[in-house]
Amino acid sequence: MYIYTYTICICCICTDSLPAILDGPLYDSSAYTECKLQPEKPLYNGGILNNPLLNGDRIHSPSFVLQNLDNATKYCFSIWIKIKEPEPALVRASLVTEATTLNCIGTVIAKEGCWSFLKGGFVLSSPSYLSTLYIQPFTDQQWRLNQETKINQARKRAVNIHISDKKGIGLKGAGVRVELVSKDFPFGSAIASTILGNSLYQKWFVERFNAAVFENELKWDATEHTQGQLNYTIPDQMVEFVRSNQIIARGHNIFWENPKYIPKWVLNLTGSDLESAVESRIESLMNKYKEEFIHWDVSNEMLHYDFYEKNLGPNATLRFFGSAHRADPLATLFMNEFNVVETCMDADSTVDTYVSRMRELKMGGVSMDGIGLQGHFDVPNSPLMRGVLDKLATLGLPIWLTEVDISNKFNKETQAIYLEEVLREGYSHPAVDGIILWTALRRGGCYQMCLTDGDFNNLPAGETVDNLLKEWDTGILNGQTDEHGSYTFFGFLGEYKVTAKYGNDTFGSTFSLPRGQETKQFNIQM
Repeated sequence: MYIYTYTICICCICTDSLPAILDGPLYDSSAYTECKLQPEKPLYNGGILNNPLLNGDRIHSPSFVLQNLDNATKYCFSIWIKIKEPEPALVRASLVTEATTLNCIGTVIAKEGCWSFLKGGFVLSSPSYLSTLYIQPFTDQQWRLNQETKINQARKRAVNIHISDKKGIGLKGAGVRVELVSKDFPFGSAIASTILGNSLYQKWFVERFNAAVFENELKWDATEHTQGQLNYTIPDQMVEFVRSNQIIARGHNIFWENPKYIPKWVLNLTGSDLESAVESRIESLMNKYKEEFIHWDVSNEMLHYDFYEKNLGPNATLRFFGSAHRADPLATLFMNEFNVVETCMDADSTVDTYVSRMRELKMGGVSMDGIGLQGHFDVPNSPLMRGVLDKLATLGLPIWLTEVDISNKFNKETQAIYLEEVLREGYSHPAVDGIILWTALRRGGCYQMCLTDGDFNNLPAGETVDNLLKEWDTGILNGQTDEHGSYTFFGFLGEYKVTAKYGNDTFGSTFSLPRGQETKQFNIQM
């Protein structure tokens, strides 16, 4: 039996960074993953439903009747849940309207004797005059303004460049040119072996991205298709490509738990033979590429599959992470999963399941400090995605969207629209430290979504990416110092080149703009 206390969200947007041009709610990113003896106060003081009447009863299946919901609004909600059963239970929130049923708009794994926090949301495809649940509305404008506020706070920073003479006296009217030459936020794409020797592909990639992942070339079946016959020729060349272009790369992956993608010869091994093979795999791969990759996906999709733990025992994953950390202690080790932010319908990979597995491995002594969310989307649910990210952010670990794409069941124009929703949501969340698209262009196309055609002309999704990359770029700024000798701007984080001119004198320098709340001060004497 379930006992519920509920919060229905609504709030106002106001920010120091942006003018309060809209009279609407400011999103509350509060979230909790610990089961609490007492529930926290409701978000938004309870939101749009004050003392709502329950449809049904509070013990078994409570619901709330809602009226006049529209399809131009994003709705968020949260609820505290306590159960009386001794075993933890997956609680799923759903919404029923006259036209459709949304079977999952949020989940939590609730426990006996304490309160668990469920946070989710939804967007309707058509208006509803009578629905069941409880809600927090945001118009599209309010949602976008909230994203921009978060971007200004997490991805940008104020800069004051002060230009003076040798005595420290500010020079009025000095010319200043500022250029962002390297972005701080990692944004990239998967690449395939087809990039090797293809100058057009390489030029197109380097002009846009500062991060990469090899789609298949590091996987065990690619490097050791036949037992004992190791071949790193292709990944060696791909490493050289990313290294020579100063592109950071993720290591994907050491093991894949899905038997479909495990080398056939490995599937036939048992006992000590299998143990020896996995140890050789870790030693060979990690020693060869030590310090070449910033991340490693150690045991890919372990929430959905468990080949190695079935065959090597329940501590196999612990041993994998331990060996990987010892082999390359500078690399961040990730748990990489699908259907965590994409949907809440997959019981194997709810946000609470993900958190629980991470904590279990941590308690076992695993050095795992990265949250990998693949992001293979159908129709994205932005409020749900944000709620999931809020809960994962409570762990205080870097979150990466590692394999973002949109299903090819949609046409290219629709893919582009949905991709923009996902990218804006990911980039605006302060806990997300990087985004990788799963758009490697290989022979025969891409996995689900391509950014370009075979001649590297943009498809709609590629146009979306280019537009966002331009939007999230300070670009080149030109101006003059004021009467105090100062030139100020609000720029995206990264590495900058600055040139100052005063009379016949020219001075050039560089500076870094890392994340921070205070104004960055940079002084130039001429």
